[in-house]
Amino acid sequence: MNKFVMPVLAALAGVTALAQPASAGTAREAAQADLNGDGRADRVVVEAVAGAPEVQSLVATVNGVRLTARPPMDNYGGVQPLRVVDLDGDGRDEVLVVQSVGANTTSSGVWGLYGGLRPMLTADRAPLLLWEGGGISAISRYGCEQTATGRQLVTVGAQLTDWDNGVYEGERVTYAVTGRVATETSRTPVTGGSQDPLLQADPQTCA
Repeated sequence: MNKFVMPVLAALAGVTALAQPASAGTAREAAQADLNGDGRADRVVVEAVAGAPEVQSLVATVNGVRLTARPPMDNYGGVQPLRVVDLDGDGRDEVLVVQSVGANTTSSGVWGLYGGLRPMLTADRAPLLLWEGGGISAISRYGCEQTATGRQLVTVGAQLTDWDNGVYEGERVTYAVTGRVATETSRTPVTGGSQDPLLQADPQTCA
């Protein structure tokens, strides 16, 4: 996890009045994603689990086979909409499942077909989490970029250190995604305004 993210989360409590709250969520959300890359959409459903608010039920139906998983959940308002991505551009989709919702920031796990319905991991075998939001005091973003060797994942994490001049300090990190593992390939310190090119990342580029 980007080392600038956790301090940012702690700081958000003091600026909740300056940003809109996260969406309330529902008890059930569904999406269509081509999880196995066969050109046909697979139905994916995430829903709340009665009596177990700390987890949510993730169900994918692929070629008539029902696959299930239990991602963690810390969402005060219920499950959130799924986002369909293809982080390595291999034609097999993944789904982003929102696992925690704060006043200004959400974190999502990445789930796909890896010998079953399982989360994507970092090189140290921890679940990969993608952060988005930040309110006024921070920037948390992710997106994808095309390189000579293929698509790579990009994350941006920064916090506002100079309020008078609107200057953020943080890092831009890139990952190569191979199968189930996202391996860090670069880490670049960034200092600049919110419109600095190195502080930009668009989730739509991962579709």
